Amino acid sequence: MIKAIVFDWAGTTVDYGSQAPIIAFQQAFESFGITVPTAEIRADLGLDKLDHVKKIMAKPDVQDKWREKHPNDSISQAVDQIYRRFQTEIVQVLAKTSQLKSGLVELVAYCQQRGIKYASTTGYTSEMLGHVIPLAAKQGYTPEINVTSDLTNGIGRPNPDMLLYAMDKMGVEGPHSVIKVGDTVNDILEGKAAHAITVGVVEGGNLIGLTEDEYNSLSIAKQNSLKNRAITILENAGADYVIDNLQDLINLISAIDTDQKYEPQPAPILLTPGPLTTSPVVKKQMLVDHGTWDDEYKADTQAVRQALLKLANVSSANYTAVLMQGSGTFAVESTIGTAVPKQSAVLMIAINGAYGQRMAQIADYLDIKHVDLNFREDEITDWHQIKRALDAHPEVPYFAIVHCETTTG
Repeated sequence: MIKAIVFDWAGTTVDYGSQAPIIAFQQAFESFGITVPTAEIRADLGLDKLDHVKKIMAKPDVQDKWREKHPNDSISQAVDQIYRRFQTEIVQVLAKTSQLKSGLVELVAYCQQRGIKYASTTGYTSEMLGHVIPLAAKQGYTPEINVTSDLTNGIGRPNPDMLLYAMDKMGVEGPHSVIKVGDTVNDILEGKAAHAITVGVVEGGNLIGLTEDEYNSLSIAKQNSLKNRAITILENAGADYVIDNLQDLINLISAIDTDQKYEPQPAPILLTPGPLTTSPVVKKQMLVDHGTWDDEYKADTQAVRQALLKLANVSSANYTAVLMQGSGTFAVESTIGTAVPKQSAVLMIAINGAYGQRMAQIADYLDIKHVDLNFREDEITDWHQIKRALDAHPEVPYFAIVHCETTTG
């Protein structure tokens, strides 16, 4: 039974796209003449903000820029100066980015109805968070306790100290009845370290990193692509569950409390010829719709065609590759039917199973002369036998073999 939820702040409950820390960090560094790419900042969001500054300043290229701009100040002095400037910048930004994310008010009402306690942990300091709490309260979000690393001897994420502190203050025993919700890898690591149930939030989170208007302006296919990337990162970090938005957490809590699986039961491993079983990564990518006339799709198609010519070691001046959709047998038939002349050539086929036999049947159907070299289904085709057969049949310029015979299992 779920007894408590511990939320993150920026990117999870407020500040769609987790914009405030990015803006403040960039402005703080820019004030000292140093430009830090957004991606570098986002990579470590969720850390205590002083630790975050230290991590950025630990990068050799950033240190080189600092020494170039401020040769008389040490790196430790740089950390102090930039962190102080960040504290000033973040206060100004927070007032503009503390809008609650969609679904939070409904989730809070659900928690209150069911007696589920809720608290927060954050990478912000108590002073920074002090500017956000009253703004959130006016919108209906008032966590029972808000924990910063100021309350845990400076120990923040990815360590579990803040989460464990929140549990203690709420009087909740047993981390398996607590859900930790966040939008960053460090949120998930914090929850895992405390042995809580970890839930990653995708939409409006740091890993997508767009404002709501920017995200809504994208095509559905692009949105799905970004969400799938974020899901993969959160799952690789160890998230027990990943949800699109906060309102989805209501159904997840209900499922956990009734011992139901939130995710569908995994599909069985298919042993039929194909193979047909695909990995979760492949399945997720297949959820993204692609338009065959999109420039990106056309570019991918041309790249595959050129790669096939390179694989065949032929020039695009004399050959072209045409992509055709169909089964493996379809591909084999199209290759034999177009690559082997019917009148003037002989095809040798090394047969060690059903697909080799099918090659012979295709050759018969297409009136292509062929010499068959037979092996047992459980026997590896022997190169020495094949070479002797080729030497004995100098009229053979074409050779076919099944790289991996499916029927062997």
